[in-house]
Amino acid sequence: MSVSDLQAIILAAGKGTRMYSTLPKVLHTICGRSLLWKALATVAHYKPRKIVVVVGYGEELVRAEVERFAKSLTDPIKIECVTQSEQRGTGHAVQTALSALDPSPGNILILPGDLPLLTGGTLLPLFSAETPPAKLHILSCDVPDPTGFGRIVREEDGTVLAIVEEKDCSEEERDISEINSGIYLLERELLNESIQSLQPNNAQKELYLTDIVEFSVDAEQPVEAVIAPDCYPLLGANTRLELASLERMRRDEMVSEYMLAGVSFEDPSAVYIDEGILIGRDCFIGAGTRLLGATTIGSGVIIDGQSRILNSTIGASCYIKLNCVITSSSLGEDCSVGPFAHLRPGSRLERRVHIGNFVETKKTELGEGAKANHLTYLGDSVIGANANVGAGTITCNYDGFNKHLTEIGEGAFIGSNSSLVAPVKIGARAIVGAGSVITKDVAEDALAVERSEVRTLPEWAKNFRARHKKSVS
Repeated sequence: MSVSDLQAIILAAGKGTRMYSTLPKVLHTICGRSLLWKALATVAHYKPRKIVVVVGYGEELVRAEVERFAKSLTDPIKIECVTQSEQRGTGHAVQTALSALDPSPGNILILPGDLPLLTGGTLLPLFSAETPPAKLHILSCDVPDPTGFGRIVREEDGTVLAIVEEKDCSEEERDISEINSGIYLLERELLNESIQSLQPNNAQKELYLTDIVEFSVDAEQPVEAVIAPDCYPLLGANTRLELASLERMRRDEMVSEYMLAGVSFEDPSAVYIDEGILIGRDCFIGAGTRLLGATTIGSGVIIDGQSRILNSTIGASCYIKLNCVITSSSLGEDCSVGPFAHLRPGSRLERRVHIGNFVETKKTELGEGAKANHLTYLGDSVIGANANVGAGTITCNYDGFNKHLTEIGEGAFIGSNSSLVAPVKIGARAIVGAGSVITKDVAEDALAVERSEVRTLPEWAKNFRARHKKSVS
C-alpha cells in the first residue's frame, strides 16, 4: 500500500491503570522520550499530511507534549488533538478522530501511542506489502506467548478472517500464536464505512477497532496481515516493570550502536543515555554516567563515571572526573572538570579550563586556560584567559534582591579564601591577597589586600585552658 497521501491517527487517550500513576500512560518515558513522543516520531518519519492524536485522560498534559514535539520538527507537520471524552474502546477513539482528518482520499495509518520501541523502519512491511492487493493491512507478529493479545484468525489457506480479543477467544483461538500489534493501514473510504459498523458485542461492551477486519472480510474487501520480522519493536508497556524492561532493552541497543561506532564503555550495563545523545569516537564512558537531554560529547572525551550531564556540550579531549554534575553548560576542548564539581546552567568554559574538586559555577564564563581548582563558588562571573582563582574563593553575587556581575581580568590571580563582592572588577594581571574581601574595583597589575591587623597575646591560650580546667573541677 502506498505511503502517498498518508494521514495518521495515534490513540493516546488511555489512563494506563496498571501503571498506578496520575501521569497518563503515554507520558511515561523510556530513555528520556515519552511513549507518545516515540509514536509521533515514528509517524513523522513518513511525512504524513496530517496526524490526529486522540486524547482523554490527562488531556492538558498530553496536548502539551504534542505541542513540544511539533516545535521540535524541522519540517512542520499538521498535528491536531481531539478529545475522547467518554472512553468506549479503540473503535470509539477512531470514530472520534475521523472528523479531524482531511476529507480527501488517501491512506490512514492507525497506531497506539504506547509502543516505545517503534521506529520508522518498523512500519516498512505495511507499506511494502502489495501481494495480494489489499485495502486493509494489519501489522502482526508471531510470539511464543500470546497471552493478553488479540489473535489473528486465518483460513487454512492463510486468508485473514478476523482479529479476536483474548477475552472473547475460544479455546482453539487461544492457541494461535500470531497476535495483533494494534497497527493498521487502510484506505480512507474503507475506514469511513467500517468504523460506523462497530457494535459493542463483546465481553468488554466496547467498540473494538479490530472489528473493522471482520467488516472488511464480509464486504469482500481484501485484508492482509503482514507478519513483522521482529517482534521487539512491537512490545508495549502496561506496567512500570514492563517499562523498565523495555528501557533496558533500548539502552542496550543504543550502547551497542555507540560501541560499534568507536565509543568505549567501562560497563555497558551501567550507563544511562537518553535518545538523541551524540558521542564522538574514542570516548571512554565510565560506569554510572548519565547523559541526558540534548547533550553532545566530542571525540576523545573521558568521563570517569558517576556523573550527570544534561543539555550540555562537552568539547573534544575533555576529562570529566568522578561525580560531576553539568547542566545546560558548554565546555571547549581539553577542559578538565572535577572530581565533585558542579557546573550549573549558563556555565561556559573555553579551551583548557580547569575546574577542580568541589567547585561550583553558575552563569559564568571562563576564558582559555583559566583555573579554579578547589572549593570555589563562581556565580554571574566573567573570568579572563589564564586567570587563577584560589581555593575557597567566592563571588558574592546576590544582595538579597538582585544578582550582580564579577569580572576577573586576563591573567589575574585571586588568593585563597577571598570574597569578591559584586558588582566588582578585578583588572588584568592584578593580584588579590589571600583572605581579602574585595568591595571595590582593582586596577590592572595592582595588588589588593584587605585584612585586619594580626594581634598576638602571649600565653593567652595557656591561661584560657587553665581557667577552663579549674571551672570544670
